[in-house]
Amino acid sequence: MTVPRWKVRLDERRRPTLPPDLLEAAGIPAGAELTVRIVDDGTIMLSTHDAVRERIRRKMAPLKTGRSEVDDFLAERRAAALRENS
Repeated sequence: MTVPRWKVRLDERRRPTLPPDLLEAAGIPAGAELTVRIVDDGTIMLSTHDAVRERIRRKMAPLKTGRSEVDDFLAERRAAALRENS
């Protein structure tokens, strides 16, 4: 299967104009705010904010254990406060 490719030209102020069919294929509506970053090899990546949040959620999912160190710390402090007030 061939991956679609689009040519994009920069105007005199170095702004790209993205073809409407590219934006439609990517599901990006008019007026959407995008995040832009440069990946390892110098490729420019445009992402919707929802896509960025989803990428971060997937990357962080293996780290989620159900309880955080903050939860453990607060439980210890509550237990200590109960002992002091008894």
